[in-house]
Amino acid sequence: MPQKKPLLSVIPILTITIAITSVAYGSTLAKTVSAAPVAATASAVSVTAATASVTANGIPTVVQSTCMACHGMQGIAADGGMFPNLAGQWRPYLLRQLDHFKTHIRADPQSPIMWGMVAPLTPAQILQVADYFSAQKPASGHVYDPELVAEGKKLYFGGLPNRQMPACMACHGATLAGLPPYFPRLAGQKRTYVIHQLTYFKSGQRVATHKGIMQYVASRLDPKQITALAAYIRSR
Repeated sequence: MPQKKPLLSVIPILTITIAITSVAYGSTLAKTVSAAPVAATASAVSVTAATASVTANGIPTVVQSTCMACHGMQGIAADGGMFPNLAGQWRPYLLRQLDHFKTHIRADPQSPIMWGMVAPLTPAQILQVADYFSAQKPASGHVYDPELVAEGKKLYFGGLPNRQMPACMACHGATLAGLPPYFPRLAGQKRTYVIHQLTYFKSGQRVATHKGIMQYVASRLDPKQITALAAYIRSR
């Protein structure tokens, strides 16, 4: 029987494939959303227009009423909390995650909060949320513990060859900018959120990732290494 190739050897090929298909994913989803009002009745179109409205400051009404309490008006969440920054996140990634929350594909312990938030949103509102947050200025980095940051940097760029764990940069990039729709921007992300998500991947509580890569990677990390990676990511 042919032997399976280790994940370390297929990561570069997988990354190239995702780069080619990522634009198509975002385009297809956007077309699906934007096509909905065309087939709707006149009354339905007027409702969509109302629910996709903006405030006097140009901020989408749905962001002000649904998103800002946890993620901040500009998509930068409060430090120390469990909610992620959304500012500057890739639009295709945001659309994919919102779809996974709406369909309950994403079901980690924090997801039920988002299930309730996304459930009443129209396709137009979901597209508007993704457009708005992806256009915001990303959060700046902050160093809380230089030693942890240094340890996390080694893991990010070097991986753990003795445990067959690829470097994080293979998918998320040298600048932590990510690669949509599967690999999000990480730079400046909240430490607590990163720790929670890596822990969920490690335990199998979060499973909706491309090809199971994050479950595999997180399973190689111990709690201290997870904390170090979170510190480095927050510092960028």
